[in-house]
Amino acid sequence: MHIGTKRFTISFVLVAALLLPAVTLAAPNTKVTTVATTDWAVLKTVPTASKLAVKLKSGKTVSGKLSAVTDTTLSLSVNKKAVDLKREEVLTVHQVMGKSAKKVTLIGLGVGAGAGAVVGVAAGDNDGFIVSRSQAAAGLAVLGAGVGALTGYLIGKGGHKRVLIYEAR
Repeated sequence: MHIGTKRFTISFVLVAALLLPAVTLAAPNTKVTTVATTDWAVLKTVPTASKLAVKLKSGKTVSGKLSAVTDTTLSLSVNKKAVDLKREEVLTVHQVMGKSAKKVTLIGLGVGAGAGAVVGVAAGDNDGFIVSRSQAAAGLAVLGAGVGALTGYLIGKGGHKRVLIYEAR
């Protein structure tokens, strides 16, 4: 019985060591994509109420929801207050969107299932005492898949994608 507990502990530590780098690598929560243009007219194609992050030439950044765009101004709603930014003041405009958690959720599901199966194989006994090795592997694979998918989803949903849509010349 002592050997089974020791084997389980070692397996658990190994799986944790394998999972920690995967969680750390998936943690960055902001991705910047560039499709920038120097044409101010592109801003007129952005849907109203889109989240924008506008960097001014003074170095200040203003974040808010798009209200309107004219040939000379960009109007944002910042904390429910209207803010008008002159075209000459604007350096860059990023559209901020939520990131899809699909890919990270699927990776978490796979890693969790694999880790659960490894722990199940290491911890299970074939002496017929409680559960067989294959039953332990299957049960812990399902449990690990659920935990991994949930972890992946939570990591993926925390992120934002920033798309550069305008850059001054």
